[in-house]
Amino acid sequence: SAGYGKSTLWSTSFNNPRGICANFHYSITGTGDPAGYGFFGAGCAGSMGISTLSPDVQPALGNTLNVTVNNLPANVAIMLTGLSRTAWALGALPFDVSAYGAPGCLLRVSPDANLVLLGSGNQAIWPFGVPNAPAFIGLMLYNQALVLDLGFNAASAVGSDAHAMLIGY
Repeated sequence: SAGYGKSTLWSTSFNNPRGICANFHYSITGTGDPAGYGFFGAGCAGSMGISTLSPDVQPALGNTLNVTVNNLPANVAIMLTGLSRTAWALGALPFDVSAYGAPGCLLRVSPDANLVLLGSGNQAIWPFGVPNAPAFIGLMLYNQALVLDLGFNAASAVGSDAHAMLIGY
């Protein structure tokens, strides 16, 4: 019959009819931390659909991470890079920017450092040189692109999807 069983995690008893089959994944900030770059929040569609961020390598010490921003109708975006995905100067994140002319769009990262990207072929590349300094191991940064989309809405802009970056080896 179905139900709940209770046992210690590292039980030596093999006759318990309710068991667990699981994998444990963990990481401790230290000298062996793997670098990573991954999605954490959806963007809002513009005239070319939702712009996405695609890295070419992981943000490992000494690497240059090139993130491609696609679906740029005007070949222009502003890459927002922040230290937080939960708060910024005006309050909590995500922040609904509908009142500023971009209905359905959310600001998902704190805009702490921003860079205008000029591209071609409806895409642009954000180059990020990861310092080769162990002090940066475990640092989390967050990215989202503000995409210029003239006349699409009152703001003439939409937001890309949002990604988190963990600097590591």
